Amino acid sequence: MGDLAPKDKNQDPTGSTPPADPENGGENEGGNSKTFSQEEVNEIVSKRINEVKSKSEETIAQKIQEALVEQERKQKLSDEERLNEERKARNDELAQKERDIALRENRADARELLQQKGISAELVDFLVDADAKKTTENIEAFAKVFDKAVEASVEKKVAGNTPKDTNPAGKPSDGGKRSTADLLYKKK
Repeated sequence: MGDLAPKDKNQDPTGSTPPADPENGGENEGGNSKTFSQEEVNEIVSKRINEVKSKSEETIAQKIQEALVEQERKQKLSDEERLNEERKARNDELAQKERDIALRENRADARELLQQKGISAELVDFLVDADAKKTTENIEAFAKVFDKAVEASVEKKVAGNTPKDTNPAGKPSDGGKRSTADLLYKKK
């Protein structure tokens, strides 16, 4: 293989000269950057393509080998054993589909329940379960913790000093609840 060092520092991998940088007085930026000739780029790309191709060929060969071994194993089975395996595979597939449907239904129900509780429906994926009862329990537990956290946060933000009464001494305080008429009358 050839040397991958750049042959001409003013050429980019496509073989053209990069534009001058006006901020650096027309000089090309990147004293540390490498540039490659078109031949070098082609060589690098070809090498990478060959690596990917060989990995995919290995994977395909492995899958073919596994399929052949499975086919041989099935050929050795009696008709009854083969039917039992097929029945088990169909039952497993059906059970998986039922779980997927239940999960989808529970996700929809959970979204609705979260909205009723005033909680963002974006959290549904964290709370939903294949079991509807478990989903409801998760939401109830989360709602309690969420409400406590919101309450604590609100209390923390609201906490502070009570404003002092600015009434002159001796005058009764009405707690800032004077009517507009009282305020207008006192101004005159």
